[in-house]
Amino acid sequence: MLLERMSLGLPPELASYTAIINLALLFVDGLLFGLALKKGLTSAMLLLVAFALTAYVGLSIPYLSSSEITTHLFNIILSLSNHLGALFVTFPIFFILGIAIGFWRG
Repeated sequence: MLLERMSLGLPPELASYTAIINLALLFVDGLLFGLALKKGLTSAMLLLVAFALTAYVGLSIPYLSSSEITTHLFNIILSLSNHLGALFVTFPIFFILGIAIGFWRG
């Protein structure tokens, strides 16, 4: 049943490898995020300076409250853990590993 939910539209002869293919794609996704993180670090710092200057000038920027963000993230994590089951633990490991290698090699 889990393999049916994780189906990538693969041909029947590759259906048994769906979990491995998902993990490989998740690792590549992490690599891309790591590269983007490294390249975007300067942009993030400039964005923080821009927000500080905006606050200094007296303009207000509407923010979401931290409780709304926390509640939304918790709901996403709960939904994923119910959907993926035991694979929920494996996915973040491969994603974080991909981010680390992408950041290091980027």
